[in-house]
Amino acid sequence: MKNIISIHEKRIHGEFQITIARKLRACLSAMMALAFFLVPPMANSTGFTVYTTISPMTGLWWNQDESGWGVGLTQQFSVIFATLYTFDFEGRPTWYVASNCVVAADGCTGDLYTVTRGAALTLPWSGANKIVTKVGTINFAFTDTNTGTMNYTINDVSGSKTITRQVFATEPIQTGRIPFDFQGIRINSMEFRPITGVLCQTTLSFTNLSDVSVSPTLSFDVIVNGVKTGQVPFLTFGLAPGATATEIAQPIINSNGSYIACGTFTLQFNPSASQIQ
Repeated sequence: MKNIISIHEKRIHGEFQITIARKLRACLSAMMALAFFLVPPMANSTGFTVYTTISPMTGLWWNQDESGWGVGLTQQFSVIFATLYTFDFEGRPTWYVASNCVVAADGCTGDLYTVTRGAALTLPWSGANKIVTKVGTINFAFTDTNTGTMNYTINDVSGSKTITRQVFATEPIQTGRIPFDFQGIRINSMEFRPITGVLCQTTLSFTNLSDVSVSPTLSFDVIVNGVKTGQVPFLTFGLAPGATATEIAQPIINSNGSYIACGTFTLQFNPSASQIQ
């Protein structure tokens, strides 16, 4: 009799534990669901990042609607040297420098200076009268390698300007010069291989030279008898630093939807249609 009672006690105790466990799980699930609705979701980080293993932001920048002023950026890894040429309140040409704009995330921030009373280039150099004055700060926030915003404070006056890379010459067309680099990606080789019928399979090899994972889209124009007839993209996601990807595009298609046989076309790199994210 005692054994039977003991067995029933264990069974009841076990069922009680299961019931409590189920209620606890239900309570926990409800708390997690409530937390999901009460706590705002974290922002998804998809912003642009300035590479510091190369110097992609180097160049002349301006606001195309405000011709007459601009800013020259020289990037060396994690530091950008900015030279701002503009005008003062009386319309006289003046310039400012930020010699230590430290790169972080999508841009850089640094102190802004004026330099006055230096010697003329046509006279023997003398720095005795040179005056370096801190006048404020400057910040650059880029959305990609060609567009961004310049935020500044000069003599307690703050402002913001949208800026774009100033393009005064087009990039030479890539015609068989492999390997070559594009925004931290080295394009190593391209191989064409005929497959069934007139289909032509193209294999592209490229390496991530930067120190962060990237998702490249490398586009090539299809040139037939000197005329662009289409475009071929090679893309990969999450290419790790130092890693090499081999992507295959097949088949190559003409603008009229027909396939193009190997040896009857050229693939020409298109930098404006390519991007690194």
